[in-house]
Amino acid sequence: MRRRGFEVSPLSKRQVWDIASGLRNSFRCDPEKAFPLYQYLELELPKVWPDFYLGSKGLDEMGDDHGWTFPDKAEIWLREDVYDGLRTDRGRDRFTAAHELGHLVLHGCPLARSRRPSGELPLFRDSEWQADNFAGEFLMPVEVVRKFPDPWTLAAECVVSEQAASVRINELRRERFI
Repeated sequence: MRRRGFEVSPLSKRQVWDIASGLRNSFRCDPEKAFPLYQYLELELPKVWPDFYLGSKGLDEMGDDHGWTFPDKAEIWLREDVYDGLRTDRGRDRFTAAHELGHLVLHGCPLARSRRPSGELPLFRDSEWQADNFAGEFLMPVEVVRKFPDPWTLAAECVVSEQAASVRINELRRERFI
């Protein structure tokens, strides 16, 4: 079952994708290569957003949470093992970091919003749904998925987990983007 997020301003999938691809393109990296996420978060983003901070905290402090984002402070905190995985290009951890970047970019104010009872929150207003869609497009743009429409190749090309690649491919097929 998918984790429900906080209620945020509504964004369509296309709007989320446009924001993700705009940010990705602003870095001017080769669209055919895996996005250098660690380099971007540690070195490049602080140059254009001086208040941005990426840090890590221990398992004892973060528990089951892999990442925390504080848009009002421009901070992303990753659990130590996730941060180490981002540094070494572990696919699942790259997706987690991109997801947290999505929260930062899409939800530019604190996520201290109300949660509705389960099932009442429309997806397009769900912070977790928006951040997942951001991460999917940021790390696996539709154009790249069209070139590599099997999960093993897509995962290798985009440096994501096979599970994330499979979810992305299935979603794009279901919605007839590929």
